[in-house]
Amino acid sequence: MSRSDRWLNFTVAGLLFILALLPFLFLRPPSVPRAPSPSQVEAPYVIITVDGREYTRQSLSQPSTLVIRQEGGQENIVSVTENGAEMLRSTCDNQLCVHMGRVGPDNWEWRPNGAYIICLPNRVSIELVVTP
Repeated sequence: MSRSDRWLNFTVAGLLFILALLPFLFLRPPSVPRAPSPSQVEAPYVIITVDGREYTRQSLSQPSTLVIRQEGGQENIVSVTENGAEMLRSTCDNQLCVHMGRVGPDNWEWRPNGAYIICLPNRVSIELVVTP
């Protein structure tokens, strides 16, 4: 292999590497949870999703405890207060969702899961939505 062939191979490999990184640079997820449309509840609020479908939207200004029961016997209990939302109890085996703690307007930026609490076995998620 000649010197010019090696240089060409190195250049092509470098360009392919840069092209592979472009999606990671420009297609990053938004750093702030999405803002509600005017017809939705007042912010901040949580969106609770069950099996990929929106279950409810709950404003933090209206504290409540929600019991989510599914056909397979799964059950999650979610507490919504003015300070945020948390998974109080779940029928999943690993209890990771319960140990994620509270997500609120004051802590969502530094939590490991950001604005989310997720129960993968039961397919339940809580997303905090905060507008600036």
